[in-house]
Order: sequence, then C-alpha cells, then structure tokens
Amino acid sequence: MLGVLALAGVLGCKPDAADSKPDGTILTPYLAIGEVLASDRIDGVDKLGAQVVEAGQARADQPGVDELLAAAGRIGSPDIATVRLAYRKMSEGVIAWLAANPDARAGLELVHCPMTFTNEGAYWVQRAGQINNPYEGAMMLRCGAKIGWDEHRRGAPPAGEAKLEGMD
Repeated sequence: MLGVLALAGVLGCKPDAADSKPDGTILTPYLAIGEVLASDRIDGVDKLGAQVVEAGQARADQPGVDELLAAAGRIGSPDIATVRLAYRKMSEGVIAWLAANPDARAGLELVHCPMTFTNEGAYWVQRAGQINNPYEGAMMLRCGAKIGWDEHRRGAPPAGEAKLEGMD
C-alpha cells in the first residue's frame, strides 16, 4: 500500500478526499466534502457527512454546530445541486464554529464566490492555497475572493473590498 501511495505522489495524483479516515474533527470531513464537490462529484459525501455528524454531536453546544449538523444530515443526496445547497449551510455553521474557535483556523482560508447560486453568493472554508470552488466546480473552479475572517457577513457580500480571483 505504501508503494501505491508513493507512486501516486510521483505521478501527481492525490488520494481521493472521499476516502478520508475519521479523525474526530468536524473540519477534516467538511474540507473533504468541499474538495469532492470542487471536482464535480458527490462520491462518498454521505460517509463524510456521517463523520461530520459524529464529530459534531460531541460539540453540539458550540456555536454553529447545530446548523452544521442539520445540513450534514442532508449532504447524502444523490443530486449534486442539493448537496451543494447543504454544503452552503454547512459552511455557515463551520464559519460560526471557527469564529468561536480561532485557533482552529490555522492553515485555512475563508473564500466567497459572489456569482454562485444565481448571484446570491456563498462562503466556504478551504485549506490555504489555490481556490477550489465547491459550488461551481470545473465551470468556475478558481473563482472566488479570499477574505479576512472578520469580513464574513451571513447572507450578504463580504464587508470591505474583496479581490475576485479566477476570472481570467
């Protein structure tokens, strides 16, 4: 197995995000769901949603977790549009949770795409680096604006000036 992983690294392949092993956090499966959606797939998101629920139940009294759990229960839909809507709600829960747990933001970025959901826009959290839009996938994979954590406004565009990337 180690040889296969090493070969995958040499070939530029990465393990499938949907195959993430449970680690007891809400962030690991949440981030993996975003990666799967960015690739225009929904394979394994039901299992990842179950990992979010399991990890979230132990944190049910923390900010944002109730919203996260409600959305995670709907993440296993067979329709990618429905999964993306549930992920938008999950993202709001994760953002609220991260606002209350700022130490957990290390290595993460908050991103907003103003054009998704028929120009309603939506936020998500991802690993730092190149934008991977979970709402638009290949159609607008790199579209989004990386914003500061204090610029999030639920249901509204970010506060301040957001520089949109990926529109070249």
